[in-house]
Amino acid sequence: MDRVREIFLYFVAALAMFSLLCAVYQAMNDKLWSATTLGSIFLVAALILYIPNLEVLKAWGVEARLRQSLDRAEEIIERLRRLSTLSARVTYLTMAWSNRWGEPSARERMSLLDDIDKQLEEMNVAPQERKAIIRPLVRMVGVDLYNIYVQVLDSYMNSRKNKTPEEMAKWTEWRLTAVGKGPYHDLEGYDFASELEKVSPLTWLEPQHHSAANKFKAELIELFVGCERKGGYTPEYAEFYDKYSKVPAGTNLKIKELFGFDVNKPD
Repeated sequence: MDRVREIFLYFVAALAMFSLLCAVYQAMNDKLWSATTLGSIFLVAALILYIPNLEVLKAWGVEARLRQSLDRAEEIIERLRRLSTLSARVTYLTMAWSNRWGEPSARERMSLLDDIDKQLEEMNVAPQERKAIIRPLVRMVGVDLYNIYVQVLDSYMNSRKNKTPEEMAKWTEWRLTAVGKGPYHDLEGYDFASELEKVSPLTWLEPQHHSAANKFKAELIELFVGCERKGGYTPEYAEFYDKYSKVPAGTNLKIKELFGFDVNKPD
């Protein structure tokens, strides 16, 4: 196909040169009608040859009109980029603040958000701007993980029978500090690891369960750091959230895995 195109262009170029020479000859012999016709053939052939390069043609205002078209195209592209950015911002904010109980699932939301992030990248939205758009979602990840941590520990203690008055007092004091508190009240400034440390239950948790509680805390910190690093949900976070965020089923499952304690058969 390229070879045929080259042959055609050579033919058009030869026709243009021949038409120009004949037009000049006819004009010198006062044959204006034939000279005009041949000149028109030359002009058409020249346009066929140079249409791909019209951006450098300076005649009859063509360059100005083309430049205006290019400027308009660039303006449209910029508007599309801004629209894409705005759409992504709305989506991330909606995902961050919508139903906190997992519908749609975290895995489904992760798939959607990954597609949006890819769209932002393809639209050449700057990494820092993408990071700012995604930030509200990541900060809410810390809130969700904190709530799971508190729910598991509170449900564990609530299910225990034969709690001593001293244990009850310490648990009540812990609940005042932990339940309904945490990073939600300082979304922009909280440090996730510090928030978990503030509500560490080691003062009232049975000694044999201290190691499991610390392991649980480390697991949550690792999940949060992974989401921060990626700038969105990780597969590990999505799996964890879908598995353990439901109350009471997910909470009870985590208690049993951590402490070997079945809340349906309390001591």
